Amino acid sequence: MLWAMIGDRGCRRTVWCRTVIWVLTMTVGWVLGLLLQPLSLFSSPHQYLPVHAALEFIGISVSAMVFALGWNLRDTERGSRLVWLGAVFLAVAIIDFLHVLVFEGMPGILGPGDSDRAIHLWLAGRFVVAFGLLVAAFLHPARWSGQAAAAVNGCMLVFAVVCGWTLLVPADTPRMMVPGTGLTALKVAIEYGLTALYLAVAVLLYLRGWRDRDETLAWLAAAAWVLGLAELFLTLYREVSDTFNVLGHVYEVAAFVMIYRALFVAGVRGPHAALASERALLRALIDSAPDLIAFKDVRGAYLGCNSAFARCHGRPEKEILGRTDAELARLGPWPPAGASARSQPLSAAERGEEWVVCREGGRRLLDTMNIPFRADGGSLLGEIGISRDITDRRWIEEQLAASERRLALALESASLGLWDWHVPSGWVSFDVQWAGMLGLTPDEIEPTLESWESRINPADWPIIRASLEPHLRGETPRYVCEHRLRHKDGHWVWVLASGTVIERDEEGAPLRVVGIHQDISARKSLEERLVQQATSDPLTGLANRRYFDAALGNELARVRRKVGQAAVALLDLDHFKRINDRWGHAAGDEVLKHFTRLVGERLRDSDMFARLGGEEFAILLPGVDLIGAFRTAERLRRVVADSPARGDFGEIPISVSIGVAVLRGGDTGSAEALARADQALYRAKDGGRNRTMMEQDTAEQPSSAALAQTTAQREDGKR
Repeated sequence: MLWAMIGDRGCRRTVWCRTVIWVLTMTVGWVLGLLLQPLSLFSSPHQYLPVHAALEFIGISVSAMVFALGWNLRDTERGSRLVWLGAVFLAVAIIDFLHVLVFEGMPGILGPGDSDRAIHLWLAGRFVVAFGLLVAAFLHPARWSGQAAAAVNGCMLVFAVVCGWTLLVPADTPRMMVPGTGLTALKVAIEYGLTALYLAVAVLLYLRGWRDRDETLAWLAAAAWVLGLAELFLTLYREVSDTFNVLGHVYEVAAFVMIYRALFVAGVRGPHAALASERALLRALIDSAPDLIAFKDVRGAYLGCNSAFARCHGRPEKEILGRTDAELARLGPWPPAGASARSQPLSAAERGEEWVVCREGGRRLLDTMNIPFRADGGSLLGEIGISRDITDRRWIEEQLAASERRLALALESASLGLWDWHVPSGWVSFDVQWAGMLGLTPDEIEPTLESWESRINPADWPIIRASLEPHLRGETPRYVCEHRLRHKDGHWVWVLASGTVIERDEEGAPLRVVGIHQDISARKSLEERLVQQATSDPLTGLANRRYFDAALGNELARVRRKVGQAAVALLDLDHFKRINDRWGHAAGDEVLKHFTRLVGERLRDSDMFARLGGEEFAILLPGVDLIGAFRTAERLRRVVADSPARGDFGEIPISVSIGVAVLRGGDTGSAEALARADQALYRAKDGGRNRTMMEQDTAEQPSSAALAQTTAQREDGKR
């Protein structure tokens, strides 16, 4: 903006200097002219007549040129001022022409020559000029319609005729000049009034021109000043042929030329210069464009093209201009790809792709847009063709499409779903494989982060955050996590999620994350089966001995840390071999399942029930002391004794012997607690089976028999 203001000020200073130089030059000339004597340059007025007529006709010609210029520029954006001054000078030309016809010595077309009538017409013309310049100073530049321009010119024409007719009709009018004496006081006073008016108009025009940055007003101001000087000359002559009269006419012609110059610059030269500048700018722009640009008229002849078009087709622009495609084809290969010539003018925009053979780059694929261009009235003037070389882009697109096909095939073969997450917006794209894992189609999934988050198993969020958040912060090279997603049918699908931040902002914040989901449900199912097989009994589904021993060891470690207490119970079905021998192994298996169900339903979630082998079972009771463990075992024994197994084999009564022991902080291993429970179990069997025994009784605790009796009384009381 600063440079624009400096440029504007420089332009205004240039205009100011030019107009001031003209004003000073003409003013100096006027001062020098005052030094001359009012000498008669001709021996008689008749000898001056041709000079006067020539000067007047020059002024009339310039006035006519101003009128013609204003009329022809009536449709321009600033045409109002041009039309107005053109109409004013139309009236001046008519009045000055009448002034010439009635000048003394001219043929009596309008009556005998009379100096007073000639001066009256002269003064009328000068007042019209002064009035016209004054109005121009206040007239806002605008575009006038043809009707408005015609009306203004018609009014000024009528005014000129009426004014001329009025002044030509013989009447008693004041004398303006006395032969042999010179000008009358009235004539001199009128001239001084005109001078003052011209100078005032000059100042007004110059100030408004400076304010509006209008060069036209500056030149009109200079012309008004010179007209004022001309009127001062015309106050000094004594005879029509002396030096001051001649100088006054010369200054008037100079002022008219300055007015014409101002209008010509404003209406013709200025716009043409601006147009030339715009054309140069447009030329630079289209030549700098890598696209191929060409212009055609309605018959298909080239109006212009840019350097890229000419260079691609191997023809200089001057050889292309004015010729159609058919005419150029006769000069050599054209168009390069043999494009068909359009038989009818283009009426709407068209777009297409075409292969061409460029002289500089071989065969190229062009994306061409043909656009019709029209005049303001809507008539078709021609078309503009813009072609962009998309050969490299098309090759890249084809390679990318092939790569995407290969990737899609690889992802499909590996059951991999692709996701692409734009972190700032939360937008996520999911491919077909990703959606298919969940029984969905891409159309059924909103491309948002919530579509993924809403399908995650809530229990898996901690492990997801533990892997994803450090990676987003840049602390890990990638994000890897196994979690579950809800299937459309409601079941859970295990997926292996893997992703990487591929774009970050200047501060390191993630912008884009791309990754895959692999369906690992089959693997997880297999792992669960393997874990089940490794840790559980296949018949009853209970924990096996290996798993029970590990849990017993962990519980002993807690007891050693004095975190709590725990007990263990060993259970053995009584006479189980007789059941197998009498009812068969199938019935024996059913008895084991029945026993497992009876006991399992009455244990806490924290208790562990395991099958150690055959008909031998164990129960780990965390947080329970010896007496509590005994009472639990005794309650279970009574339930088993009261619940025979039933099935196709009939009814089989069963009972169980149980040995109970506690885990001690001094035990070196879990085997010591099992050994104590096993000793108690042995005593239960030795005592007649179907009973519960604690590890070796001490004086500090009640006996197993007493506890069994107490437990039985409590159970009977509940019933």
